[in-house]
Amino acid sequence: MSLADVRAALSAELSATPEYYDFKVLHAERDGALWRVTLEPGYVFAEGQRPGAASAQALLDDSLDGASAWWGAPAKGGASVLAVVAEEDLLVLQNASSTPPPAGHLIRLYPTRFLNAVADAWWDTPWAESALACLPDLSSPRPLRGGTPLTGEPFRWLRPAQRAALALVGHSSGFLWGPPGTGKTTTLGVLLAEYLDRHPAARVLLLSTTNQAVDQATLAVDKALHKGRREALRASVQRLGTRFDAAAYEGREHLIPTQDRDLIARLARAEAARPTARDAQALKAWADRVASLRDELRSASLKVLQRCRLACMTTTRAAFTLKTLRDLASDGEPPFDLVVFDEASQVSLAHALVLMPLGRARLFAGDPQQLSPVQRADDRGARRWLGRSPFAEMPPRSPAVALLDEQSRMAPPIGELVSELFYDGALRVAADALTSPDWRAARERALGDIRPEVHVQLQRMTTDGGWVAQERGPVRRESAEAIAALLSDALGSGDWQPDELIVLTPFRAQRALIRQQLRARGLPEAIRVSTVHRAQGSEAPVVLFDPADGAQPFLHGEAAQRLLNVALSRAQAKLVLFVSAADAASPLLAPLVRRLRLAGDARPVTPLLALAREPGFPANALGQRVSAGRHEGEVVRLSPDGRQFWLVNARTGAEQLIDVDFWRRRAQGATG
Repeated sequence: MSLADVRAALSAELSATPEYYDFKVLHAERDGALWRVTLEPGYVFAEGQRPGAASAQALLDDSLDGASAWWGAPAKGGASVLAVVAEEDLLVLQNASSTPPPAGHLIRLYPTRFLNAVADAWWDTPWAESALACLPDLSSPRPLRGGTPLTGEPFRWLRPAQRAALALVGHSSGFLWGPPGTGKTTTLGVLLAEYLDRHPAARVLLLSTTNQAVDQATLAVDKALHKGRREALRASVQRLGTRFDAAAYEGREHLIPTQDRDLIARLARAEAARPTARDAQALKAWADRVASLRDELRSASLKVLQRCRLACMTTTRAAFTLKTLRDLASDGEPPFDLVVFDEASQVSLAHALVLMPLGRARLFAGDPQQLSPVQRADDRGARRWLGRSPFAEMPPRSPAVALLDEQSRMAPPIGELVSELFYDGALRVAADALTSPDWRAARERALGDIRPEVHVQLQRMTTDGGWVAQERGPVRRESAEAIAALLSDALGSGDWQPDELIVLTPFRAQRALIRQQLRARGLPEAIRVSTVHRAQGSEAPVVLFDPADGAQPFLHGEAAQRLLNVALSRAQAKLVLFVSAADAASPLLAPLVRRLRLAGDARPVTPLLALAREPGFPANALGQRVSAGRHEGEVVRLSPDGRQFWLVNARTGAEQLIDVDFWRRRAQGATG
């Protein structure tokens, strides 16, 4: 692969990423110094794309907060987006230079184009060449000479796989593979705390994909330093950037680069008081207050890079400040001894490579079976460099790879389902969780008429979902109403709290419909209703998953499998799936539904070898529960010529093709 290939891929991706979106205005009204602009549902045009193209479906959500708005008629003007109220197709604009357009006119939104910073680095030829030279190291990591091995001695509670993962820092590129609930972030915190202690002169750059993930990783390191009695090192860890969750740093203000410790508390109090976007004036005053406090923090950040030993920031910030990070180098050596990419499965290969020369060694932590980088261009090169993460280059069966194989989040039936569907059965419940009465009791609670011992429940829907233009996406009213009814009963029983319940769906239109149903019943806003993409990193005792329309092309393919993994693996105690006949027949959900059906099948299992000895084989096997070598399942159909049949594997729910002649020959050989 050449530098030209990477640049061509970035160009294709930038071309496929609209610079702006045009929405049609339905109504605009002044609200003090602000403007409330209601948009026409379903109308959107993406720059450079034909109307109606899939990539042009720029649906409103809070990712457009802070976008620039512009309009050309009746009078030219501009503003910034203070907030988006997706359910009402509403923009709240601030600092408008003229009156926004009336009904029937267009308003243009310019979202932040984060990929530009990555592209700029790849057009810096000397740096880009050093970045591309890092590619072979991903698939063939080198063992590093010297250095003190990490033992995790102070942390006796580490599980075997977690302790083994500490050796990853002995490789030029290491991969910490952490499936859901396996304690990946905790392991990373211990690893970095140990690394700072055992390598007193080392400097580390810790990156992650979102501000929330950076906060979690930073706090994990600080907690590990505290528990490991390395108090002197805690001040050397610094969280850079101003978009952190201030409340999370209460009592840990030393992690934020400011001399004014009370500033963090004031910011936390201000953020906690965020008003609803429907109260535009209050939201404006709140945003100004928070921005002012964050401005006080911003000036101190750059100086901190020169003195701290562990700098923590987002991968996006690292790309935007790459020149500053590079300037930290001396004598031609990389500025950091170790660069850590957390949630690395969501970082594109092009983005990771351009940051890899910052470190002598790199560590990638994440889960390649969960969400992958977002890629828009239908281009082979874009798929190669933007749609794949460094985990795509991970070497198989290498000492540079550590798989965390014990989880303590999901009740055993949920964990087994996730393990068999997505991890080839390698993921199991941790022994310390299974032996904990409190852990088991927390996962054995009734939810309405779902008994405590039932952890996975299929709720059959009589109607299939479908695309509704007015709703701007796939919706299904029946499941939205069923979810609202179930949640109403759960909260009415007094046995559940709103923050214990999560509703997930792949589609924003269905999310909006579910929220409407919850509001109609007067249910609290604290119940989380989210698209699956925004749920990674979260968990809750109860997860309700509504595919809305399993026939949608969006729910086909490898990316959809990762999305389903994220949805199922958020649940601790109860996983409820709302599935129609069309959903159950979809490529994404069919294996899941078949596996759940066979899990409740108590019929005796007949060896296939015994059936093959009979003259009626293979017809005598149809519909039977059978064992075929190490496989077990149900024979569901025969080929027209009778030479093959299909077995639904009880462990994975997948269909396996079985050769009749092979089993006849085995039967004859066994008889002879």
